[in-house]
Amino acid sequence: MDRLDEIGENIRRGSTSDWRQYWNVDSHNRPSQAKPEEACRDNLLSDLQEKLKPQGIDAQPEGRYANDKRADIRVACAGFNVPVEIKKNSHRKLWTSMQDQLIAQYAMDPDTDGYGIYLVFWFGEEKTRTPHERGYPDDPQKMKQWLEDPLSPEQARKISVCVIDVSKPEGKSAGK
Repeated sequence: MDRLDEIGENIRRGSTSDWRQYWNVDSHNRPSQAKPEEACRDNLLSDLQEKLKPQGIDAQPEGRYANDKRADIRVACAGFNVPVEIKKNSHRKLWTSMQDQLIAQYAMDPDTDGYGIYLVFWFGEEKTRTPHERGYPDDPQKMKQWLEDPLSPEQARKISVCVIDVSKPEGKSAGK
C-alpha cells in the first residue's frame, strides 16, 4: 500500500502532471474524457512495477486466482499473492465489487491468505454515477471512508482500500 500511496501522491502533486496519463486529450492537448479502466490499470502498473521490482516483488496484469477468476493486478513475492481489483469511480458496481469480486472471489485463494487491495481511480465528483446509500461522495477521502466502513474488523485487517485522485486539478489551465 505504501508504494500505491507514493504513486498516488506523485500523480496528484508531482511536477510532471501524471494525472493526465489517465485522460484522453483533444487536439489542443486538453483532457477531454477519462481513459478506459484497462488503460488506467496499465499506466498505474508501469509505475508500480518500477517501484516494486528492486525489492524482488512482481506485479502483473490479470492475475489468476481460485476458480479461474482474474484480478486486475497480481502482486507476488515468495509464493504470496495480493490481488488488486480496480474500478473507476464511474463504474456501476463501484460500491459492491470489493465484496463481490475482491473478497468473495480473489482473496479467498489460498495463496492470498485473505489479503487484497481495492483500488479506485477518482476522476472527480461529477463522474460518480452510482450513488452510495449516503449519496455521492464529494472527494476521494470520503469515497475511501465509505468503502472501508462496511468492512468487518477481520476484513479491515486484510483488505486495503486505495483511492487515487486522477481528477483534473482546479486552477490549472487545461492545456498544461
